Amino acid sequence: MHDILSAKKILSLVEKQDFYNLVVLDTVNSTNSYIKELAASGASHATTVIADSQTNGRGRLGREFFSPGGTGIYMSILTDPSKIKIPVSHLTIAAGVAACRTLTGICDASPSIKWVNDIFLHDKKVCGILAESVVNAKTNTFPYTIVGIGINVSTSAEIFPGKLSEIAGSVFPANITRNEIIAKLLNEFDNICSNAEIKNLVDEYKKYSRVLGKKISFTKNGKAFSGTAKDINLDGNLVVSLEDGQEMILSSGEVSLGSSNFLS
Repeated sequence: MHDILSAKKILSLVEKQDFYNLVVLDTVNSTNSYIKELAASGASHATTVIADSQTNGRGRLGREFFSPGGTGIYMSILTDPSKIKIPVSHLTIAAGVAACRTLTGICDASPSIKWVNDIFLHDKKVCGILAESVVNAKTNTFPYTIVGIGINVSTSAEIFPGKLSEIAGSVFPANITRNEIIAKLLNEFDNICSNAEIKNLVDEYKKYSRVLGKKISFTKNGKAFSGTAKDINLDGNLVVSLEDGQEMILSSGEVSLGSSNFLS
């Protein structure tokens, strides 16, 4: 399939054609890093950087996001907190729901979200999200937040390096280009940021959850814990019922699912 990224083609498919300022690049170190430079130079809300490949794609906790050319979607969206309806703290949730809505329409399986930012199909991670709020040191404010989204669209299993080949997978949609997927994703993300009620957004996010009701383990303040993922509250935090009966609320971090459920 002819699948060359095109700003013109993407803009022809988005609902608000005058809303997005799209920058499409052949390669970049990281779309999040690149858009930070644009923001520092005065880039506007909804500026979006899309690259065919990344040489230093980044995920959460400093991990690399494998970003080969021609097979994935690597994009970052600049958001002005004053111009969106939802709180900045919910942008990762918004991006996760937008991605799941998009994938639901183009895949033969239902996507699920591993709290807080990994999206799975067929028990393989196909999408990661990295939201970064950048502080203005002079005013101690957060003038913008960057939402990075990476999707493995048609990356073959054999080219994922090392242990990543055991964890990562691709969407492999039928008869749809990356340009079309990006346009669908931008439409969904804008719709959520412009219109979503928090309770409805969190409820939809919970509907996609692959951790609720499952046994999980995690580390907090250097100490290991295990319990059952009980709920995701309106702040987007994970509520965990510990094995000793206590309840713990996680606002960030990484959880692992027990082998009795599935590994991730």
